[in-house]
Amino acid sequence: MKYSGLMLDFGGVILKTPFEMHRLVEKKLNFKENTLNWYGPFDPKSDLLWLKMQANKISEQDYWREKSRLIGNLIGKRWTLRDYMTCCYHGFQESDIIRKEAREAIIKVKESGLSVGILTNEIEYFHGKEWMDALDILKNVEYLVDGSRTKVLKPNYRAYQFAIESSGLNANEIIFIDDQIRNVNGAKKSRLHAIYFDVTEPVQAFKIALDLLGVC
Repeated sequence: MKYSGLMLDFGGVILKTPFEMHRLVEKKLNFKENTLNWYGPFDPKSDLLWLKMQANKISEQDYWREKSRLIGNLIGKRWTLRDYMTCCYHGFQESDIIRKEAREAIIKVKESGLSVGILTNEIEYFHGKEWMDALDILKNVEYLVDGSRTKVLKPNYRAYQFAIESSGLNANEIIFIDDQIRNVNGAKKSRLHAIYFDVTEPVQAFKIALDLLGVC
């Protein structure tokens, strides 16, 4: 099968996870190192709420809202999810928050004349348009389909259809990468070639995708 495009999730795949930002966040908030001691997929046993989300007992938004509340409590404030995301990702260099593997893959695919775009659930909801507009990485993709605007979230079938239509390709021509199993399964139902992104091994999924695309 010849593939002509790469479609990426944003948070976790392109943007580093909040877990990977713990040390920088601790410095920013003047916390002692390891104050933030829950690590989601990096150490599931350290994070019972993460396990609950993976079991589909709570939503991803519910998970991050609770983490936002807990960190806000540590500084005596009532933090919203947006407050926590702002703390994690605003005020840092782009190289601190964006995976180098993602940047390299996007550039290689683009330079090879293939399609590259993003299908994300809530980048604008989490971060705001002004922050998005300042990111160079987003200027290198052909399309960005965001559930914040479409009001349709993965793994809903329609979310993938919006992105497929935006790509201008057939579904079976596209390689899709996401760090949530339920979203990978949803993509497969939409006939995308879906690859699970293991955030603990960020090189692997990109290598598989680039090999399938014939990009060196």
